[in-house]
Amino acid sequence: MYPHLQIKSFLCITLIILLCIRERNGSFVRKIDAEEKSVRISLMLEQKPTFGSLFRKFRLKSGFSSLREFGDILAKKGFTFEDSLFSHWQKNTRLPKDRKLLLTLIEIFLEREGISSARDINSFLESAGQGCLTEQESTSIINQNSNVFSKLGPPGKVLSFLVSAARSKKIIREGWRREGIKDPESVAEHSFQLSIIAMIFADQFGLDKEKLIKMAILHDLGEVVTEDIVWARGKVINIEKQAIKEKAELIGITKLFNIIGKSTEYENIFKEMVEKRTPEAEIFWQLDKLEMAIQALEYEKEHRKKLDEFFINSDLLIHSPFLRKILMQIIKQRPKIKNKSHPVNP
Repeated sequence: MYPHLQIKSFLCITLIILLCIRERNGSFVRKIDAEEKSVRISLMLEQKPTFGSLFRKFRLKSGFSSLREFGDILAKKGFTFEDSLFSHWQKNTRLPKDRKLLLTLIEIFLEREGISSARDINSFLESAGQGCLTEQESTSIINQNSNVFSKLGPPGKVLSFLVSAARSKKIIREGWRREGIKDPESVAEHSFQLSIIAMIFADQFGLDKEKLIKMAILHDLGEVVTEDIVWARGKVINIEKQAIKEKAELIGITKLFNIIGKSTEYENIFKEMVEKRTPEAEIFWQLDKLEMAIQALEYEKEHRKKLDEFFINSDLLIHSPFLRKILMQIIKQRPKIKNKSHPVNP
């Protein structure tokens, strides 16, 4: 009846829709821009660790379980402070500016092998806005801590170490061999996958990533001397066999790293790991069992063979709520297989 009014109405509605779409797209673009900016800022912050994070890392690696314990040692070096100051350092709300104090902190961490490289020292100084070591400071620190900065030794010794460590690529994981798995994984393959797991889960739990990865690499490396000793099957834990395995592998670690004169650092990490006296050690063994469950799932799918005991053992020893959620996902994906598992007798 009024075609010109209908056309005007249609054009108005169209214009309103276009304006709404434009506004929505604009908000979406702004949101994306904001998210990208946030990511860029996060990446920039992650590139350089803060003084607080490094102070905490080196303190824990040095074996100081509390700030008071650290303060007592620092006081013996001539610097007495309230524990609250160390808390500020750790939170990165206050930074020490006295270079002599910073060098004393480094000296303490070096004595206890919490710091093990010049790179660590320079990162620590840079995080406090103090640049890097001077040539004179570097010479003095290296001379006073020759045990930490000792060279690997003659090329022949280094090669001997590398060849010995490489034997882990040929040591078959005993549990899979016992189950008749064709072409089962080696100790080195297990350790490699566990290292990846340690690398990505360290941040999830707020743990020392470097230490967790070292644990993953070291935990079965002693088997190049001892071979693989099974001490747990399903819910059955053979404490005596476990103690024998841990003692033998510590001897193996010592023997292996003695070739290059580097046994102390790795002995300490291994002891910390088996004693489960730190958050890293507690989580590490759960990650080890998680990796085992993942591998068991792959073998069940590939070989159509029930491997119940490996899932039972993982379920028994994984306690972290987050890791248990992942374990439940693994168990849900198990294929339905009729054949029975072998009887358990570690």
